[in-house]
Amino acid sequence: MNGVIAALIIALCVILAFFWAPFVGLVFQGNLDFAQPLRMSDNSVNIEYVTGYAADLGQISDTTVSNPTPDSQKMGAVSFRMSLNSYRTLSTGVTSVDLDLITMTFTSQSRSEILIQQSSLPIKKPGWTITKKTGILSFENNNQDNILEPYESFEILVLPSTPLPPMSRFLILIKLPDDNQIFISRAVPETITPIMNLD
Repeated sequence: MNGVIAALIIALCVILAFFWAPFVGLVFQGNLDFAQPLRMSDNSVNIEYVTGYAADLGQISDTTVSNPTPDSQKMGAVSFRMSLNSYRTLSTGVTSVDLDLITMTFTSQSRSEILIQQSSLPIKKPGWTITKKTGILSFENNNQDNILEPYESFEILVLPSTPLPPMSRFLILIKLPDDNQIFISRAVPETITPIMNLD
């Protein structure tokens, strides 16, 4: 009987850890930016904070980018944040995603291209890179490898070959190692500014 009770307590703790991680992060002085309810989706990976950048920038956050033909009237880069969907992790058993094994395709009205993962600066077009790795909980340090694990958040920067004009649509397709796919479909704002919220 004691063993059954102990097993139930352990299971309850695991469920609470996944469901209430954002709030626990706040209690332990975690980053308020991450303290939001985890969202249900059909995939094991969450995509959030999609941001566009004007095509005349030589540096985005702390990342230097190669921009041989700057154009302040077009969008030249997109960033977004990836994290594991804790709800889906419980049901699917997916506990990590190796970003070195993903395939990223950028499709615009003019072309479709597979982007090359890059790690050396400056980042060149066409390509993508991991710009930041963060532990969601203040007491949970993230590893410095490229494997996305629970309670880690990676920021991704994407640079297509051709800058996008205002009001044009684009699609980022991320094929995960388990053959699941993530689609990020957005439109360029009517007015181009250095930083644009695309959520």
